[in-house]
Amino acid sequence: MEKIKSYLAVGILAALIIGAVLYFALADDSPTTQVKAPGGGKAEVTPVEKMRVRTAEGQPDIDIASYRLEVGGLVDSPFAMTFDEIQALPAEERFVELPCVEGWTEAGVWKGPRLSLLLERAGVSEDAETVVFSSPGGYTTSLTLDDIEETDPFLAYGVNGERLPDEQGYPLRLVVPDRLGYKWIKWVTGIELVKGDYEGYWESRGYSNDADATGR
Repeated sequence: MEKIKSYLAVGILAALIIGAVLYFALADDSPTTQVKAPGGGKAEVTPVEKMRVRTAEGQPDIDIASYRLEVGGLVDSPFAMTFDEIQALPAEERFVELPCVEGWTEAGVWKGPRLSLLLERAGVSEDAETVVFSSPGGYTTSLTLDDIEETDPFLAYGVNGERLPDEQGYPLRLVVPDRLGYKWIKWVTGIELVKGDYEGYWESRGYSNDADATGR
């Protein structure tokens, strides 16, 4: 009887180990590929065509010829930029992971100008505390100026050496290191500086306004 119990215990333990291995193998179902990393070497990224599509709004039909990015609110010099003007700005390429509230994480080498360049050009008012981002479908989100100083976000028009796909936010998607994906607003058309806090689409529905993903 003792031998039978021992065999059963060993069998159960083996089954648990095999189950755990299979679970984690199947759970990690995000495909990866390698691209040239900023600064040299290779970066392990999610293939562009395999990136998940998550949006609370329908994909807008944007005419790139008439597209304008408007920067205003509590600034000294409001302005608007065409896409050609945005592409003419100094651009950075950075490897940044995109963590979703659903539990998965994707990665890419994103390309575009730093948000701070646009804020410096506009001249941030002393009363401004928060930057609100908007898209044509009515989606909004925000970052405090402290958030921006901490994370150094940028506006991407490219990923993994390719043009940013329409469904991923072309022409501009906000990339915010160490913040959850609902802060990574797609199809950015408006940047407005305001006083006080601002709750965007998901934040007003109970999501954290910090969206801190540090350590994920």
